[in-house]
Amino acid sequence: MACNVTSEELSAWKAGDLPASRASRIATHLTACPSCRSRLATLKEAGLLLSSLRMPVPSADALLAARRRLDEVTRAGISSEIMTLEEAAQFLRLTPAQMDELAEELPAFELAGQIRIRRQKLLEWVKQRERGYTREIAARWTTQTADWLAQKGVAS
Repeated sequence: MACNVTSEELSAWKAGDLPASRASRIATHLTACPSCRSRLATLKEAGLLLSSLRMPVPSADALLAARRRLDEVTRAGISSEIMTLEEAAQFLRLTPAQMDELAEELPAFELAGQIRIRRQKLLEWVKQRERGYTREIAARWTTQTADWLAQKGVAS
């Protein structure tokens, strides 16, 4: 069986984040590919090592300062709960061309022939994108760490 499974796919398979059809193909592949089984073991080892690290806990003062600043920034240029696309673009600091690229993804609605966005829905949409980006970065970092550990011979 040809080995075409990337480290990112192995990581996603381990986390249960792949579509069922691809997950099934990878599971079948793992039974026949010692190299991928070794890479998977390295990913598991990296996951265990990473989970043993202490996450930094920001102080209550730092959290309060960050929250106050976020509230200031969110309230600064917006006078209404309902924004136009132009106001949303300004709020997100995007050019009109960048906003056009995101238009289909935005939580928008039409009112009197104009596209409008609720500020709260836009903030929720941004948070959802941030969470997805954070998971992607964490998966990439885990994969890179596992690859590095494999190169160093930490897991077999």
